[in-house]
Amino acid sequence: MNDKSKTPALGCAIDAYNRGDYFDAAEMFENAARDADDESQALVAALNRIAAAMHLRFERGGRQSSINLMSQAMLALEDMKPSRGGIDTERLFDELTAYVEEVRASPRDQRDGLKHRGRLFLERRRAPKINRTRGKI
Repeated sequence: MNDKSKTPALGCAIDAYNRGDYFDAAEMFENAARDADDESQALVAALNRIAAAMHLRFERGGRQSSINLMSQAMLALEDMKPSRGGIDTERLFDELTAYVEEVRASPRDQRDGLKHRGRLFLERRRAPKINRTRGKI
């Protein structure tokens, strides 16, 4: 990645994601993609999918749509291990894999009630984070 891909917009998007502001992060990743070079486009697209998946899961109760988006992101991240653009893609891939398995194990038809809200609360706490490998992005 060249300096063009290390925009403040990407760093802000990662910070928003790690705070749990998934909707805002998805929009910021989309904006950062416009400034990204060809090499970093796939990384930014994968991060955008992850943020969108988390938003769908936590704000809209989406299960399968979240799994699909995360699976697409995992396919891209697998080719970027161990790191890309200052991001620990291997760790993100591993955490995302474990998280997808947790979501897959959740009941398909349960969307309401205290038990469901409790499950989403715990899932949110275990949601993967985007870790940097060096300095600022």
